[in-house]
Amino acid sequence: MPIARKPNRPAATSAVDVDALINRGGGMPPGAARSAEGGKTTSILLRLPAEMVERLDAALKERPVRLPRHTWILEAIHEKLTREGHA
Repeated sequence: MPIARKPNRPAATSAVDVDALINRGGGMPPGAARSAEGGKTTSILLRLPAEMVERLDAALKERPVRLPRHTWILEAIHEKLTREGHA
């Protein structure tokens, strides 16, 4: 079987589009974690028993709308703090 050359791709047709994208700048990507106050966030290491993670994932699958595990855990922490009067 003969080997074919890689096809040539045409160069970008408009440098204006690229410049507009670059000049537009950026911000936080959609879904990026921000604190409720809009301040800094801190990363922590959370160790959970495998059975608890499986139960959490099963509960998340039953929801009608997809919710990330991270968001669910943040909501649970917030609810606990509110219940104990720390919010």
